[in-house]
Amino acid sequence: MKKHQKKNRPAKYLLPILFLLFILTLQANAQDDIKRFPIKSAKITYKIKSPQGEGTKILFFDQYGKRESSHETLNKRGKTVKDQLTILNNGKAYSINLLTNKGQDISAQTGMAMKMMTGATGKDMSATGKKMLENMGGKQVGTQNFLGKNCEKWEIRTMGKTTMLIWQGIPLKTETSVMGMKSSEEATSVHAGLSFSNNDFEPPTGVEIERLDMGGMGAGMQMSADDKAQMKKLMNMSYADFKKQMKKGNPNITDEEIQQAYNMMKQMGKILK
Repeated sequence: MKKHQKKNRPAKYLLPILFLLFILTLQANAQDDIKRFPIKSAKITYKIKSPQGEGTKILFFDQYGKRESSHETLNKRGKTVKDQLTILNNGKAYSINLLTNKGQDISAQTGMAMKMMTGATGKDMSATGKKMLENMGGKQVGTQNFLGKNCEKWEIRTMGKTTMLIWQGIPLKTETSVMGMKSSEEATSVHAGLSFSNNDFEPPTGVEIERLDMGGMGAGMQMSADDKAQMKKLMNMSYADFKKQMKKGNPNITDEEIQQAYNMMKQMGKILK
C-alpha cells in the first residue's frame, strides 16, 4: 500500500509544488536577511481576462513580502467560477477556495520550495527572480512607464509569448498568448507604504483548513533520495506520459494547466539540476 502511495504522490502534488517554486523565486521566508520586494508594503488591484473568465485580483503585502494576501475572483457567463484566496505569513501558507469555504495548509510545501530555490540560486531574491525569467526563455527588452511607475519590460517566448511589466519586483501587467489562447492581468491601481492588520494575513473565520500530507517530503524541508529520483523521472518525461500522470493525480486538471506545468517543470530542471 505504501509503495502505491509513494508512486502516485509526485503526480498528485507536482502542480502545486511547481506553482510554489515559481512564485517563490521572488518570495521571502521568515529569515530577516531575505526580502521579497525592495519596498516594505503595497496594495495592487488588477483586472483579469482569461479563457477561464474575467474578474479581479487584490494583492497586498507588508514586511517586504513576508506577509501577503492575494484574492482572485473570476466570473464566466454570469457565474462565479473562481474565488481563491492565497495567504503567506512568515513561513505559514494557505490556499483557500472561498466558493467551498475549504482550504489547504501548504506551509510545508512552501518551506520545501523555498529551501530548494535558495539552495540552488542563493538568497538574493531579486537576482533569483530574474534568473528564473531568463531560464524560462525571457529577456528584458527595455523599460516602460505604467501607472506612473518606471517598469522593466520582459518578454518570454516559451510555448507562446508572455510580456510582463515589472516594478519593484511586482508584475503590474502580464499578457500571455499560448496556443491561440490569450490572457491578461493588468494593475488598475498601485498604492505603496500602507499598513495592514494581523487579521489580514489569517484565514477567514469559518474556513475549514486541511493540512496536506507530503509523506515526509516537508519534514526537515528535505527531499529523500526516492523523492529526488521520482522528480528527476518526471522532469525527463515526454509530454504524453506527463499528461497521463497528471490526469491520474487530478482528473479535473485542464490541458492548459498540464501544458503550463510541463513547461515550468522543464525550465525548473535547468535551475535545480
